[in-house]
Amino acid sequence: MRRAGHLTALSIGHLVNDLYGTVLPPLYPLLMRLYGLTYSLVGLYAAAYLISSAILQPLFGHVFDKHKPKVMLPLSILLGGVGIGLLGLVKDYVLSLLLVAAAGTGSAIFHPVASAYSSYESSRRGLYFSIFMIAGRVGALVAPFLALSLVGLLGMEGLLLLIIPALALLYFLFRVEGFEEPLPNGVNGSRSEQVIQPLSLGVLLLTGLVALAGVSAHVAAMSIPSFISLLAVSRGLGQEFGGLLLTAHFLGAIIGVPVTGWLSDIKGRYQVALLVLGSSSALLILLPSLDPGWMLLVVTFQGAGFVSMTTLLILIMHEIMPSRKGLATSVIYGVALGGGGLSTPLIGYLIDLGGFSYGFTVLSLVGLLSLIPLSLVWRLRSRAS
Repeated sequence: MRRAGHLTALSIGHLVNDLYGTVLPPLYPLLMRLYGLTYSLVGLYAAAYLISSAILQPLFGHVFDKHKPKVMLPLSILLGGVGIGLLGLVKDYVLSLLLVAAAGTGSAIFHPVASAYSSYESSRRGLYFSIFMIAGRVGALVAPFLALSLVGLLGMEGLLLLIIPALALLYFLFRVEGFEEPLPNGVNGSRSEQVIQPLSLGVLLLTGLVALAGVSAHVAAMSIPSFISLLAVSRGLGQEFGGLLLTAHFLGAIIGVPVTGWLSDIKGRYQVALLVLGSSSALLILLPSLDPGWMLLVVTFQGAGFVSMTTLLILIMHEIMPSRKGLATSVIYGVALGGGGLSTPLIGYLIDLGGFSYGFTVLSLVGLLSLIPLSLVWRLRSRAS
């Protein structure tokens, strides 16, 4: 494949992978009735997917960096499709949890491998990579409507149709590894330069700082889609307006990711990341008290800003560990994003204690604190160069 075909296959794969990851939430009420579940048991679906998709990522990233098995990419999308598709047939709650965990494992394989192949050595690396990243957000946006339509028309058995995109992609994903051979991941240079170097203490320090910044940023980022519709209802703005806020958040991400990726190519990764993260975090304090129109505008901006941080932090990690892009990706997708997602119940507890203003003020401070380790990484990298 040429680069355009290569990026297209990876981007469509990302769309399908993230579609599988967001199919379940709109079906939770149906699953509650089907299995007679409590809210805590329903929450185990999210936990099963998040834990399997986050915790296993560093392992798969390391395996890819070291061996680059050709089967990893097609296997990842097949696990996602089979895991979600077979949910339409099973009649047992525990088995359904195992299928969700299998789909999460597929995502754990897909993200480090596909991200490594999508991060080309180029003056437009940010723009190219953001195209791949935004495809995932499109999949997440489409998933609820598609899931509800399939189940509404065909019942739970309709989820079986979601295996079809995975099967259709297998051939193209098998071909991805041959791109720019003999140099994997689009890296320029001789093959001898592609030997994985041992991780130095300096690289480990930078990795830890980026991971710390990523966890703090994703605590704030993942709490917005979790609580913004509840904020709208608590203010008497209605469930419909809450849904509109969620749509605005996702649309902001679709616009913001390529824009910030492009800007980072021109102005620098760290400058853009710090500006975006700082402004998005500061606005969290104001969000619970804004008029509906301003709230809609701010949530759109925050969708653009916070979701863009995943892309920017992965690019930063790829530049810190250029020969370990799989492992570098898993630091953000696995550790940072996973850690941020696991903190969501704690933020809910804070909102229970002191209301939305209190909870969102804490979120704002957490997001602003993430500027400290990220600024330190920038300073250390600038000195080294």
